Amino acid sequence: MKKPFSDRFYRMCLRETVGSNASFHRHNGSGYSTNVSEAHVYTLAEAQHDWERGREIDQPVSADAIDALTVFHVDHQYIPGENVIEAGCTEYVAFLKGEWNGNDVYWLSDLLPTDDFSKARVFSEPATRERNLVWLPHALAESKKRPTFNINLLNPRQMIQGAGLRVPDWLKKQRRRKPATGKVRWNCPHCGRISWQHNPYDFEGCNNITCEGWRRPW
Repeated sequence: MKKPFSDRFYRMCLRETVGSNASFHRHNGSGYSTNVSEAHVYTLAEAQHDWERGREIDQPVSADAIDALTVFHVDHQYIPGENVIEAGCTEYVAFLKGEWNGNDVYWLSDLLPTDDFSKARVFSEPATRERNLVWLPHALAESKKRPTFNINLLNPRQMIQGAGLRVPDWLKKQRRRKPATGKVRWNCPHCGRISWQHNPYDFEGCNNITCEGWRRPW
Protein backbone atom coordinates (compact mmCIF):
# COMPACT_ATOMS: atom_id res chain seq x y z
CA MET A 1 0.00 0.00 0.00
CA LYS A 2 1.31 3.41 -0.97
CA LYS A 3 2.35 5.52 2.00
CA PRO A 4 0.28 8.73 2.24
CA PHE A 5 1.99 12.11 2.30
CA SER A 6 2.20 13.86 5.65
CA ASP A 7 0.83 17.33 6.35
CA ARG A 8 4.04 19.08 5.23
CA PHE A 9 4.35 21.37 2.22
CA TYR A 10 6.89 23.72 0.66
CA ARG A 11 6.32 26.61 -1.74
CA MET A 12 8.46 26.80 -4.86
CA CYS A 13 9.11 30.06 -6.65
CA LEU A 14 9.31 29.01 -10.30
CA ARG A 15 10.84 32.35 -11.27
CA GLU A 16 13.88 31.78 -9.05
CA THR A 17 15.09 28.47 -10.53
CA VAL A 18 18.91 28.30 -10.57
CA GLY A 19 20.35 25.85 -13.06
CA SER A 20 18.28 22.70 -12.52
CA ASN A 21 17.65 23.61 -8.87
CA ALA A 22 14.18 24.65 -7.75
CA SER A 23 14.03 27.56 -5.31
CA PHE A 24 11.79 27.58 -2.26
CA HIS A 25 10.32 30.22 0.02
CA ARG A 26 12.58 30.34 3.06
CA HIS A 27 11.58 30.33 6.71
CA ASN A 28 9.31 33.23 7.68
CA GLY A 29 9.33 34.80 4.21
CA SER A 30 13.05 35.65 4.20
CA GLY A 31 13.60 35.30 0.46
CA TYR A 32 14.27 32.17 -1.59
CA SER A 33 16.80 29.37 -1.44
CA THR A 34 17.74 26.30 -3.44
CA ASN A 35 18.70 24.70 -0.12
CA VAL A 36 15.70 22.52 0.70
CA SER A 37 16.65 22.44 4.38
CA GLU A 38 15.96 26.20 4.51
CA ALA A 39 12.46 25.91 3.05
CA HIS A 40 9.52 27.05 5.16
CA VAL A 41 7.18 24.20 6.06
CA TYR A 42 3.42 24.77 5.64
CA THR A 43 0.42 22.67 6.57
CA LEU A 44 -1.98 21.66 3.80
CA ALA A 45 -4.45 24.31 4.92
CA GLU A 46 -1.76 27.01 4.92
CA ALA A 47 -0.39 25.95 1.53
CA GLN A 48 -3.85 25.90 -0.06
CA HIS A 49 -4.74 29.27 1.48
CA ASP A 50 -1.60 30.90 0.12
CA TRP A 51 -2.10 29.31 -3.32
CA GLU A 52 -5.63 30.69 -3.52
CA ARG A 53 -4.24 34.18 -2.93
CA GLY A 54 -0.82 33.82 -4.50
CA ARG A 55 0.94 34.26 -7.81
CA GLU A 56 1.26 31.87 -10.76
CA ILE A 57 4.99 31.55 -10.07
CA ASP A 58 4.43 30.32 -6.48
CA GLN A 59 3.76 26.59 -6.45
CA PRO A 60 2.94 24.64 -3.26
CA VAL A 61 4.19 21.07 -3.30
CA SER A 62 4.43 18.08 -0.96
CA ALA A 63 7.50 18.36 1.25
CA ASP A 64 7.70 14.58 1.57
CA ALA A 65 7.84 14.18 -2.22
CA ILE A 66 10.57 16.81 -2.52
CA ASP A 67 12.62 15.39 0.35
CA ALA A 68 12.56 11.93 -1.23
CA LEU A 69 14.24 13.24 -4.39
CA THR A 70 16.80 15.69 -3.02
CA VAL A 71 20.41 15.49 -4.17
CA PHE A 72 23.42 17.10 -2.49
CA HIS A 73 25.00 19.90 -4.52
CA VAL A 74 27.87 22.26 -3.70
CA ASP A 75 27.74 25.93 -4.68
CA HIS A 76 31.05 27.17 -6.12
CA GLN A 77 30.59 30.46 -4.24
CA TYR A 78 31.18 28.72 -0.91
CA ILE A 79 34.28 26.69 -1.72
CA PRO A 80 37.79 27.68 -2.85
CA GLY A 81 38.34 28.08 -6.58
CA GLU A 82 41.92 26.82 -6.41
CA ASN A 83 43.55 23.65 -5.08
CA VAL A 84 43.60 23.19 -1.31
CA ILE A 85 46.22 20.67 -0.18
CA GLU A 86 46.38 19.74 3.50
CA ALA A 87 49.21 17.88 5.17
CA GLY A 88 48.12 14.42 6.23
CA CYS A 89 44.86 14.48 4.25
CA THR A 90 44.17 11.20 2.44
CA GLU A 91 40.72 11.95 1.01
CA TYR A 92 40.32 14.41 -1.84
CA VAL A 93 37.61 15.27 -4.35
CA ALA A 94 37.97 17.23 -7.58
CA PHE A 95 35.60 19.43 -9.58
CA LEU A 96 35.76 20.83 -13.11
CA LYS A 97 37.05 24.37 -13.22
CA GLY A 98 34.63 26.82 -14.88
CA GLU A 99 31.73 24.35 -15.35
CA TRP A 100 28.54 24.83 -13.37
CA ASN A 101 24.93 23.73 -13.06
CA GLY A 102 23.63 27.15 -12.14
CA ASN A 103 26.10 27.81 -9.31
CA ASP A 104 26.92 24.19 -8.53
CA VAL A 105 30.12 22.42 -9.52
CA TYR A 106 30.60 19.11 -11.35
CA TRP A 107 32.63 16.49 -9.47
CA LEU A 108 34.77 13.73 -10.89
CA SER A 109 33.03 10.40 -10.39
CA ASP A 110 33.58 6.82 -11.43
CA LEU A 111 31.67 7.61 -14.63
CA LEU A 112 30.87 11.04 -16.08
CA PRO A 113 31.30 14.26 -14.08
CA THR A 114 28.29 14.81 -11.83
CA ASP A 115 26.82 17.59 -9.72
CA ASP A 116 25.65 14.96 -7.21
CA PHE A 117 28.21 15.20 -4.41
CA SER A 118 27.28 11.77 -3.06
CA LYS A 119 28.70 10.29 -6.28
CA ALA A 120 31.97 12.23 -6.18
CA ARG A 121 34.98 9.93 -6.36
CA VAL A 122 37.30 10.11 -3.37
CA PHE A 123 41.04 10.05 -4.17
CA SER A 124 43.85 9.25 -1.77
CA GLU A 125 45.96 12.05 -3.27
CA PRO A 126 45.33 14.91 -5.71
CA ALA A 127 46.58 15.00 -9.31
CA THR A 128 47.40 18.69 -9.24
CA ARG A 129 48.97 18.64 -12.71
CA GLU A 130 45.46 18.59 -14.21
CA ARG A 131 44.86 22.29 -14.81
CA ASN A 132 41.14 21.95 -15.53
CA LEU A 133 40.47 20.47 -12.08
CA VAL A 134 40.28 21.93 -8.58
CA TRP A 135 41.20 19.59 -5.72
CA LEU A 136 39.76 19.93 -2.22
CA PRO A 137 39.84 17.83 0.94
CA HIS A 138 36.67 15.75 1.01
CA ALA A 139 35.74 17.04 4.47
CA LEU A 140 35.95 20.66 3.32
CA ALA A 141 33.66 20.08 0.33
CA GLU A 142 31.26 17.94 2.36
CA SER A 143 30.82 20.73 4.90
CA LYS A 144 29.38 22.95 2.14
CA LYS A 145 26.92 20.49 0.57
CA ARG A 146 23.18 21.18 0.69
CA PRO A 147 20.06 19.25 -0.37
CA THR A 148 18.56 20.45 -3.66
CA PHE A 149 15.64 19.43 -5.88
CA ASN A 150 15.80 19.15 -9.68
CA ILE A 151 12.90 21.20 -11.11
CA ASN A 152 12.60 18.77 -14.02
CA LEU A 153 11.48 16.05 -11.59
CA LEU A 154 8.38 17.97 -10.55
CA ASN A 155 5.36 15.70 -11.04
CA PRO A 156 2.18 17.77 -10.50
CA ARG A 157 -0.16 14.78 -10.48
CA GLN A 158 1.77 13.10 -7.68
CA MET A 159 3.38 15.96 -5.78
CA ILE A 160 0.58 18.54 -5.94
CA GLN A 161 -2.88 17.14 -6.68
CA GLY A 162 -1.92 13.72 -5.31
CA ALA A 163 -0.86 15.35 -2.04
CA GLY A 164 -4.26 16.96 -1.50
CA LEU A 165 -3.79 20.39 -3.09
CA ARG A 166 -6.46 21.72 -5.45
CA VAL A 167 -5.71 24.08 -8.33
CA PRO A 168 -7.35 27.46 -7.59
CA ASP A 169 -10.17 28.55 -9.92
CA TRP A 170 -8.30 31.69 -10.95
CA LEU A 171 -5.33 29.61 -12.08
CA LYS A 172 -7.53 27.18 -14.03
CA LYS A 173 -9.07 30.09 -15.95
CA GLN A 174 -5.65 31.63 -16.59
CA ARG A 175 -4.27 28.38 -17.96
CA ARG A 176 -7.26 27.90 -20.27
CA ARG A 177 -6.58 31.27 -21.85
CA LYS A 178 -3.03 30.29 -22.80
CA PRO A 179 -2.51 28.56 -26.18
CA ALA A 180 -1.28 24.97 -25.97
CA THR A 181 2.17 24.80 -27.59
CA GLY A 182 2.99 21.22 -26.66
CA LYS A 183 6.39 22.39 -25.41
CA VAL A 184 8.02 21.52 -22.10
CA ARG A 185 10.26 23.65 -19.93
CA TRP A 186 13.95 22.88 -19.40
CA ASN A 187 16.72 24.72 -17.59
CA CYS A 188 20.11 24.74 -19.29
CA PRO A 189 22.44 22.66 -17.09
CA HIS A 190 25.31 25.03 -17.97
CA CYS A 191 23.93 28.57 -17.55
CA GLY A 192 20.49 27.94 -16.04
CA ARG A 193 18.52 29.79 -18.72
CA ILE A 194 14.97 28.56 -19.34
CA SER A 195 14.37 26.87 -22.70
CA TRP A 196 11.17 25.48 -24.22
CA GLN A 197 11.20 22.50 -26.54
CA HIS A 198 8.91 19.74 -27.83
CA ASN A 199 11.18 16.88 -26.74
CA PRO A 200 10.31 16.04 -23.08
CA TYR A 201 13.10 13.50 -22.63
CA ASP A 202 16.42 14.99 -23.81
CA PHE A 203 17.76 18.53 -23.53
CA GLU A 204 18.30 19.79 -27.10
CA GLY A 205 20.48 22.76 -26.29
CA CYS A 206 20.40 26.29 -24.92
CA ASN A 207 19.02 29.21 -26.95
CA ASN A 208 21.33 31.61 -25.11
CA ILE A 209 23.94 32.65 -27.70
CA THR A 210 26.48 33.43 -24.96
CA CYS A 211 26.24 29.96 -23.41
CA GLU A 212 29.35 27.96 -24.26
CA GLY A 213 28.34 24.69 -22.65
CA TRP A 214 25.00 23.70 -24.24
CA ARG A 215 24.47 26.11 -27.15
CA ARG A 216 22.03 24.93 -29.80
CA PRO A 217 23.60 24.25 -33.20
CA TRP A 218 20.98 26.37 -34.99
